[in-house]
Amino acid sequence: MRYKENWEACEKRLAAFWNQELVDRSCVSVMGLGNAAPLGTLKKLGTPEECLRYWTDPDVVIARNRARMEHTYYGGESYPGIAMYMGVSAHSAFFKNAKYTFGDTLWIYPTLEDPAELEFDEQSFIYHKTIELAKAFAEDSRGDYMIGMPDLSGNLDALQNLMGPENLLISMIEDPEGVKDALNKLEYAYERIMSELYAIVKGVNRGGSCVGWLSTWAPGLHALMQCDLSVMISNPMFKEFALPELQTESRFLDYSMYHLDGFEQTRHLDDILSVRELRAIQWTQVAGQPPCTEYLPYLKRIQAAGKSLVIVVTPEQIEPLMENLSSKGLFLVTTVQTKEEAQFIEKQVTKLTHE
Repeated sequence: MRYKENWEACEKRLAAFWNQELVDRSCVSVMGLGNAAPLGTLKKLGTPEECLRYWTDPDVVIARNRARMEHTYYGGESYPGIAMYMGVSAHSAFFKNAKYTFGDTLWIYPTLEDPAELEFDEQSFIYHKTIELAKAFAEDSRGDYMIGMPDLSGNLDALQNLMGPENLLISMIEDPEGVKDALNKLEYAYERIMSELYAIVKGVNRGGSCVGWLSTWAPGLHALMQCDLSVMISNPMFKEFALPELQTESRFLDYSMYHLDGFEQTRHLDDILSVRELRAIQWTQVAGQPPCTEYLPYLKRIQAAGKSLVIVVTPEQIEPLMENLSSKGLFLVTTVQTKEEAQFIEKQVTKLTHE
């Protein structure tokens, strides 16, 4: 793999991570960004046409990311990669009459009043563009870098994109069966696109797939699941509307991971942990909430349930987390500025690893 040394050792650690095992140390992703950050940062784009090209023109996306890779040190289990990114829960744009614009991401505007009117559009621009990008990245990479699976996660979140949160929440009470039918249509679109994308990229992804922004990789179909809407609903509603999706997708994916975004979701944690096929949870530190080091009892519950654990951390949080959590099935993700700082963290994680 270009831009990355010793990938074979990283692959062994990542494979062990999914089974809560250790090779020699916990997994850690630590990139030395140097002057790469400005190259990968969206600058103010003057026109809708410029925004469109920024996100959807394969040549533009590849050039931008190749430049970033050239200026990044990939420490630990981090690796060079390009994501098929079209925005979070962007499979909502695969449906007829979806309205959206490109800016700092793909923004989808609520236009759907009745969930019964949801209809998959095989000819949708975003659907075909996602596949086009995957093919272009695979042709360009030829093993130089990984291709990350897109954030097509969360059917309830995708339906919220299309309906707006207030309209969706009312429909969940007044028309629960209509909402469930719409969720089934979204699940069909999700499984269809993910299967197509995996077939395109697995050959250059060492036979597996990855979530690039977390530096996770698995020797099979791997993607992130989520339900950010769950912070707005009760636990009984979570059981009724969200839990079936997690169960279905955890069976569909070989290596599933749930994006737990915010302390409010901990009221659903027992249900999430009950999903037998779920392999890992990614704990998100939310702005305005206490740091992850204040939630050690919850993090320990996740590990005790036999799930692997991914946390995006600051370098200062590494030592207290490693001292209090099992090193098995633990993956810490952070960034620094220099190669030397990254190498220090690699040594620190090796020293703090324990049974």
